[in-house]
Amino acid sequence: MSTEIVKALDFYILAIDFVSLLMTFPGYMFIIVVNILDWMKNKRLDISDQLICGLGLLSLIHRITQVSVVCIILIYGLNEITYFTWISMHLMHYSINLCTLLFSTWLSIHFCLKIVNINHNLYINIQNWFPQMFPWIHFLSVLTSLLISGPAAQDVSGIISNSIIFLNISSSPLKIFLSSKLYYVFSAIFFLIFVIMVLVTIVSLYRHIKLMQNNTNHFRAETIEVPVNAVKTLIFLICLNLLHFILPIVTMFVRNHLQLVVLIFAILHSLDLPILIRGSTKLKKKLNELWLYLISLAS
Repeated sequence: MSTEIVKALDFYILAIDFVSLLMTFPGYMFIIVVNILDWMKNKRLDISDQLICGLGLLSLIHRITQVSVVCIILIYGLNEITYFTWISMHLMHYSINLCTLLFSTWLSIHFCLKIVNINHNLYINIQNWFPQMFPWIHFLSVLTSLLISGPAAQDVSGIISNSIIFLNISSSPLKIFLSSKLYYVFSAIFFLIFVIMVLVTIVSLYRHIKLMQNNTNHFRAETIEVPVNAVKTLIFLICLNLLHFILPIVTMFVRNHLQLVVLIFAILHSLDLPILIRGSTKLKKKLNELWLYLISLAS
């Protein structure tokens, strides 16, 4: 692949990432600022709000990182990028994706413990114990992501930095994947937990809705709106995390469609915003208040 084509692709990818960042930046900042103000006012923050805020922050960092990486490549060129720079970029990429998965898993466990009712001492103890893990679980999740991502970033960076032509790596894609096997095995375990928690929550919620419909003459959809929105948020996060790990593997084998992968990521993060906001009653309320305020200013 010629240098001119590579640069054209880099500019195309940069344009996609930059537009995506401009579109999502206000929304992610809205999530972060609303939760910070709420914490400053009440000196506490609900667990779901903590995790949704964390997911919003991680998505924002992901968008900024994507733009920064392409800018570095365009400014300095691939041949001038040092091994340390490659490690830094890959460490940021791997750790953000893994931390997003961990936060999503904790959110699924939190919603499962709130929605699913099991009259057993162990389950009741877990319900009481889980909230006590916060906010320390955020620090542990970030630390674990860095520790697990470090070896993978180091191995992959060694392979990439020894390549001469970008997106046409001489090393086998299978070798790149195997160098990150610990990272993917750890991710697969937490993804499995994530999916199981979501499935248990969906089954329990479905049974609860059917029971309410059979036993209540005046069933109202508003009564189950919050848990249904929570499940919708979790289902989208499953798709987001799955693509976070599948698409990079696909690009190892199909190098000519990198711009399509970047476009898919940009679209996903654009859809990520309304899903995260719908998963929080507080954010929905604040967004409606902001919308009404803007309309009053315009009128």
